[in-house]
Amino acid sequence: MPGEIFEYMEKESGIFGKVLRPLIAVEIKGETSEWIKIENALADTGADISILPRDIGDLLIKDVTEGEPYEVKGIVPYAKLIVYIHQLKFKLNGKEFELPVAISDSNDVPPIFGRVKGLDLFDANFLNGQKVKLVWE
Repeated sequence: MPGEIFEYMEKESGIFGKVLRPLIAVEIKGETSEWIKIENALADTGADISILPRDIGDLLIKDVTEGEPYEVKGIVPYAKLIVYIHQLKFKLNGKEFELPVAISDSNDVPPIFGRVKGLDLFDANFLNGQKVKLVWE
């Protein structure tokens, strides 16, 4: 079964210096009729929900704050992020699907492609810390 392979991209880490990260390209459609391509979404099997920074959310949704408000907590329990949940259409590997997306109230978060109704739709293979292969299930 054909899939799409993404080479890891080199990024700067405050702890490790340069690291390779599983960044993928996805297309997203919001209230406008145009697809927006995001070239650097982190494929994150540890993220329950997909997240977008506010500036990208503003391109997709007229009023981001009309979504369902929620506080997201991550690995640091006292740090929280205000997000607004929206249903958005995604396109990846030639397939279109809809999933809940948390649009952050901040631009300080990277685009994250999470598991629920996202990565869980694919057979995701992380190949030796160099590539990620996504095959539609």
